[in-house]
Amino acid sequence: MLSREQIELLVEKLKEKGAKEESPPAHALYKLKKDKGILTIYKTGSITFGGKDPSFFKEEVVKFYLQNIDKTPRIGCDEAGKGEFIGPLVVACVYADEKCLKKLVELRVKDSKDLSKERILKLAEEIKKHCRGHVKVIMPSQYNRLYEKYRNLNRLLEAIYVEILEKLIEKYHPEKVIVDKFSSKLEEILGCRFKGTQFEIVPKAERDPVVAAASIVAKAERLKAMDKLKKELGVELPEGNLDNQKILQLIPSEFRHKFVKMHFKTNRSKR
Repeated sequence: MLSREQIELLVEKLKEKGAKEESPPAHALYKLKKDKGILTIYKTGSITFGGKDPSFFKEEVVKFYLQNIDKTPRIGCDEAGKGEFIGPLVVACVYADEKCLKKLVELRVKDSKDLSKERILKLAEEIKKHCRGHVKVIMPSQYNRLYEKYRNLNRLLEAIYVEILEKLIEKYHPEKVIVDKFSSKLEEILGCRFKGTQFEIVPKAERDPVVAAASIVAKAERLKAMDKLKKELGVELPEGNLDNQKILQLIPSEFRHKFVKMHFKTNRSKR
């Protein structure tokens, strides 16, 4: 996503290279055309390419991003499934050097919440091909055992992040680590455990391309795990918590620990 200031700078540079401004569609700030390519920039900062040959715009946008993004070698982390009572919790961390960052820009990674299932699965494979990292899939049966130990989801997540980062920081020695904020204690815990490493624990960290990549990898692994659980159970398993009660009626109580996070109130009310 581009800031408004970056958008104006990009448009100016594209016009200098011969792009012509046209009337933008609804919810867009700019529509530019050059040769057989079209570039549309939306108010959200997102960009779409169109026309028969948008290669000029794709090349220029990648070049612009690479000139304007933070190139610091870093680790980005995010999780998927924390708020869903069905299925696994997945935590992913991606390490990005300059080569990986260039690929992430070319892939136009963004928060997995803004992507289709098909796009998430495809992007995740590309990210794993060009970047390094670690992903941990905690299926419900393991999750429930861990929750019995920690008795708090944030404490459980903090322990998982420490476990993953121990491996990656020792191996790659990143200049910094960015994590999407979920706990007020996380920065203190990681700072004490990994002295000398800079941590950025911030809300909406998926704005950073490396955290966005971790978000995509985590979501892809959760989607694949959900497909396996769906086949095992023989019913459709929705993302989110809209049909909790309905799904619970389909799962015998003695098997629920294999499919759901047992501490959720929805489950407790149906025991």
